Amino acid sequence: MDDDARRVTADERTAAATWEALFRTQVVVLRRLQDDPIWGQVSMREYDVLFVLVEGGGALRLRELTEGILLAQSSVSRLVERMEKRGLVTRSTPADDARGTLVTVTDLGRRLQRETGAEHVRAIGRYVGEALDDDQQARLRSLLEALRAAQADIPPVDRGPRRGRRG
Repeated sequence: MDDDARRVTADERTAAATWEALFRTQVVVLRRLQDDPIWGQVSMREYDVLFVLVEGGGALRLRELTEGILLAQSSVSRLVERMEKRGLVTRSTPADDARGTLVTVTDLGRRLQRETGAEHVRAIGRYVGEALDDDQQARLRSLLEALRAAQADIPPVDRGPRRGRRG
């Protein structure tokens, strides 16, 4: 690797520092939320699944559900299986895809999502709303929406073929 390939620009350092600040803030707030006593009836991950299902009209294919959840979950299908045993969701086979799985929120799951959701919003109101005034929140939201929207137009870095991966 030559010297030019190793050089990092001031703009790249600024972007990295911005990303680190964003990521560290997210981690701090998520840890506060995880420790909040609102997760008595459903876990934070279960709430995330219920929220995505309710927002998605009550039923989604497992693939769509996996794409929609915010929290990292190594095995959404196992989480959904546990939630089904608790009566929060049902699983079925879609008529148009015998290999697919349709996940549907139950009345109990919808009720727990609504109850926990209200507590969740109050908690976020404390952790975010008490830290930033309305103008700061509006500016931050605008910046984050711009960052998210811009990702579609930024090409990925081409690092060439990956070694050690099979075809």
